[in-house]
Amino acid sequence: MKELPEAETYEEGLEYWPYKTSLLTVIEYICEHAPQNGKLLDVMCGPGYLFGKIKEKRPDLSLYGVDIDERYIEHGNKTYSGVHFEQGDVLTWRPEEKFDVVVCTGSVHHIPYELQEQAIANIASMASPAGLVIISDCYVDDYSDETERKQAAAKLGYEYIRETIANGGSERVISWTIDILSNDVLMHEFKPSYEKRLPLLEKCFGKVTTIKTWPNANPPGYGDYIHICEVR
Repeated sequence: MKELPEAETYEEGLEYWPYKTSLLTVIEYICEHAPQNGKLLDVMCGPGYLFGKIKEKRPDLSLYGVDIDERYIEHGNKTYSGVHFEQGDVLTWRPEEKFDVVVCTGSVHHIPYELQEQAIANIASMASPAGLVIISDCYVDDYSDETERKQAAAKLGYEYIRETIANGGSERVISWTIDILSNDVLMHEFKPSYEKRLPLLEKCFGKVTTIKTWPNANPPGYGDYIHICEVR
């Protein structure tokens, strides 16, 4: 498996991947709907890119980030002042208090398929009763066996590479995007289909509203999705 890239490459890639549209949509939604002086938690926060954008528009929010990769925690602490970063595993980490907004962007697919429901349930438990949970991720076409899963992963990866090149991504970003395809096909990463992820979300939340941001606005099918979830 090719491990996740260094923080600088990760954040550079967010400027060229199709996922940028999804991430910017999440940021706009948070800035519009987060309560004044609220507390926001980003689970599996990566290097902290989301915080830099949110702080520009909502400096009133208290921001917390949790990620299992110590490289990203170190980068976040150096780069994003006023944000509390902590190392933790999405499957086992428990906050001392509930949050008004809990977000997890483009990350649940790092968790093995059989543990994704546990991860989503734990994310749901971190929000206050009236809280907002946003989970965004990238999905492959639906599949019924391992051959179809590999083909679906290859299709998604190819389209991501094509668009990253068209958007002017650097060689190191393109190289990492190629690695994403390899990781997905060989099941070192665990992207499901929309049809397989949605029942897990509906089991853990009272209501789930879905937005598809790429490559078209109509689920199902491969692409980038945002789920706006209400706690039970």
